Amino acid sequence: MDRCYTALDVETTGTEAGKDEIIEVAAIRFRGQEVLGTWHSLVKPAGPIPEAIVRLTGITPADVERAPFFHALLPDLARFLGADPIVGHSVAFDRDFLAAQGLPLGNRFLDTYELSTLLLPELPDRSLSTVAAALGIPYPEQHRALPDAQVTMQVFLAFWEKIVHLGIELLQEVVRLAAHGNWPLGSLFSEALEELEQRAPGLRAPSPQPLAVRLVAPEKRPPALEATEDERPLDVEALAHLLEPGGLFARAFPNYEYRPQQVEMLRAVARTFNEGGQLIVEAGTGTGKSMAYLIPAVALAVRRGRPVVVSTNTINLQDQLFHKDLPDLQRVLLQAGPTESEWKALAGFRAALLKGRNNYLCLRRWDILRRSPSLSPEQVSTLVKTLLWLPHTETGDRAELALSGKEYAVWNEIASPPGACQGPECRYYQQNRCFFFRARWRAEAAHIVIANHSLLLSDVATENRVLPPYRVLVIDEAHHLEAVATDQLGFHVTAEEFQAHLAAISHPLPGEREEGLLAIVPLFSHRKGVPEAARQTLETLRREVRDAVTAARTAGNAFFAALQQFVELHREEIGGSDSYDRQLRITSVVRVQPDWSDIECAWEPVAEELTRITDRLSRLYQLCSELTQEEEGEEQDVLQEMLLLGRQTQAILEQVTHIVSAAKRNGIYWINVEAQTGTIGLHAAPLHVGELLQAGLYRHKEAIVLTSATLSTEGNTAFLRERLNLPEAEEVLLDSPFDYARAALLLIPEDMPDPRDPQYGRALARTLIETCRASEGRMLVLFTSYSALRQTYAAIRRPLEREQIAVLGQGIDGSRHVLLEKFRRNPRSVLLGTSSFWEGIDVVGEALSVLVIAKLPFSVPTDPVFEARCELVEDSFYRYAVPQAVLRLKQGFGRLIRSQTDRGVVLLLDGRALSRAYGSMFLRSLPRCTVRRVQLPSIPSLVREWLQRSAPAWA
Repeated sequence: MDRCYTALDVETTGTEAGKDEIIEVAAIRFRGQEVLGTWHSLVKPAGPIPEAIVRLTGITPADVERAPFFHALLPDLARFLGADPIVGHSVAFDRDFLAAQGLPLGNRFLDTYELSTLLLPELPDRSLSTVAAALGIPYPEQHRALPDAQVTMQVFLAFWEKIVHLGIELLQEVVRLAAHGNWPLGSLFSEALEELEQRAPGLRAPSPQPLAVRLVAPEKRPPALEATEDERPLDVEALAHLLEPGGLFARAFPNYEYRPQQVEMLRAVARTFNEGGQLIVEAGTGTGKSMAYLIPAVALAVRRGRPVVVSTNTINLQDQLFHKDLPDLQRVLLQAGPTESEWKALAGFRAALLKGRNNYLCLRRWDILRRSPSLSPEQVSTLVKTLLWLPHTETGDRAELALSGKEYAVWNEIASPPGACQGPECRYYQQNRCFFFRARWRAEAAHIVIANHSLLLSDVATENRVLPPYRVLVIDEAHHLEAVATDQLGFHVTAEEFQAHLAAISHPLPGEREEGLLAIVPLFSHRKGVPEAARQTLETLRREVRDAVTAARTAGNAFFAALQQFVELHREEIGGSDSYDRQLRITSVVRVQPDWSDIECAWEPVAEELTRITDRLSRLYQLCSELTQEEEGEEQDVLQEMLLLGRQTQAILEQVTHIVSAAKRNGIYWINVEAQTGTIGLHAAPLHVGELLQAGLYRHKEAIVLTSATLSTEGNTAFLRERLNLPEAEEVLLDSPFDYARAALLLIPEDMPDPRDPQYGRALARTLIETCRASEGRMLVLFTSYSALRQTYAAIRRPLEREQIAVLGQGIDGSRHVLLEKFRRNPRSVLLGTSSFWEGIDVVGEALSVLVIAKLPFSVPTDPVFEARCELVEDSFYRYAVPQAVLRLKQGFGRLIRSQTDRGVVLLLDGRALSRAYGSMFLRSLPRCTVRRVQLPSIPSLVREWLQRSAPAWA
């Protein structure tokens, strides 16, 4: 490394440049491991240092009392930084703070955070400490400028060595890609290539064989599962004995706990597999439901040689089943004794994890984008990330990548296409290099296929062409099935997505250049031997498509502008605030408004141009197919992309036409304007999903098991049956094995203001502050809206920080994963969350001792889907709104007690649970915990007493 770099770090009083201030700066100039100079100083801020920052950094007001102000340090710091490239971890933060305090820098900035997304994509988070640990770099003192700069330097040097060792071919490709777009890290890879070429001057990249072929090793296709003739029913009692005292599980796990509820669930699942039909099982937290259905599923699949599909809603549960539960089961079965040969035979089961097509990289589409004559910075960064990942991935699953922001949109350009896959005709398929078909082949060879609800519904939408043929299905996290079906079987398009689709076909660039599909079409006319007439026809069609795209772009802008104006004119009807998306449901009443005809008129020219595009693309496809003589190669790739874009154009045309002027009977339609971005879009969803599930899913299966910890309201599953159209399903409700009466105290204040009362927010903040002091943190607060969360965060942060209690806010202090890790590591903290924090988080032990539910979780009344479905139900509040909210409350309540030894308090700070008639429906649906009606002032002492006593006298 010949070039000099400068590692930089600043410590500040907060996160907002221009408002918060710098309190420490450090910079280290280096060339390789040689340190050429160090600059460091504390900085005196004009305002106070928050208590949270004092705890985080150790920098006290006394430390900076005699330090210079930043303006006095500025000239010396500027001289030290000079013109060398500046290295930092999330370096934009440091750059923006320096600029806000009078030191704008024109240096080249290199971000070790961004480098970690390229070179360590597998990391769970990208804090400097996590990155340093992954690279084996000691980091004893954190959140001080000089140690942070020193560690940043070492991280950068470690990444430099990783880059140099990528090899000349990958580096040449990265540099070539970077030359197409203004990618900040491109120069670093160019310097590494120069160094590598100097080390080995005669080294050259390999031959012209396709790059993807050289990077991805072929994988042998496993033999498909073969059905047996063994139709004997499962031995229910023998399977149950595996989980009973003295069984295989008790022998395999020293601390094994027998749970009668788990055995009862296993028996019910096995009987359903034997007899057929539908089973709904609510299994409370701690039941061990996954093993209760996996054991009979494995036994059935191995005996009959036919797969059982297990569908989950979350990736976390998919991973748990595939990477933990199934391997645990296999290990237990392998420990069977000599007289237990049947269990040993089951241990040979195979499992596969299968996701939706969009999760898998398509090498053909990746290669097309890679060869594009013009690329955006986001396309470059995404291509580089996938390029460096390809030699190491076995799955091609985007979950292994660290994508962010606009890179997700780029992924859609290179993901496995649902409508234009070449299948057996694709060279990557033929060479066993196609990631999607690899996953599909593993699924076809598996006894247990772990899927997700989105994939399950995609299989329904494509008439069972996604999953391998199966007859038995387990749906875990079944309380999400209706919502996923609503989303998966619906449609949406925003103004930006519409324009991005058109740009994928044709996007003009300065200098009469073009990118998109049409930029590659001349490939067909430039071949030798192409007749002049065919060449002219091809060019004519290409021009007509380009003209139609240009016209559609203009007409589309006018159409979405008309939608925007329509929303503005009807702003009073929509109501709400600027904190929420504005949604206007398109009903028959809306369609007869005089100004809706303006929308219909604005759509007509868009529809005409989209029709012209699909027609010309179809003719272009036919002509290019006739001109293509080779069975594989670049031409086939372009043809498939042409086919895909044509189908997508047709889908947009049909769906938006339904929304604007030809509504379906079973459709819900609305306009949405995003609160943060102002992006406007059109949405459609099915009114009834139960009918669609019955026709596309249930009637094709011998046995279906639906399970979750939250399926019942008031002791039955009538609400779920009605929503999912399962009137004949057997029902089994199993309590949690946890002793909730001794473990959980539910406090409901009688004097809490109504959530609509202006005093509610003040009472909420005051209660949280006082209770947090009593519990010394260890609190999770669940909200139903981000605006309420942010308001509460602002109200409680400073008072609690003065008590040395950290306040963590979703959407404020980091990602979901980072917040949970901070919460687990620091007992003196309170975590404020909404939406995704109501379920799927698992904090065991004292780290979570107090759970606060700010409001009963009713859906927003103006949500178009909720509103439309309410209209179908007589007494919709009690028969639809309340049961839906009850299920969500049960999910939130389940965050508190996660093990036999957990103990804690739930505060339900919504007096409606006591004052309204429907409140009893919520309380009767919760686990049988200790419940007390209290006054607000008594809460802190009651919380302290419950947490300090091992067994309160009044429990």
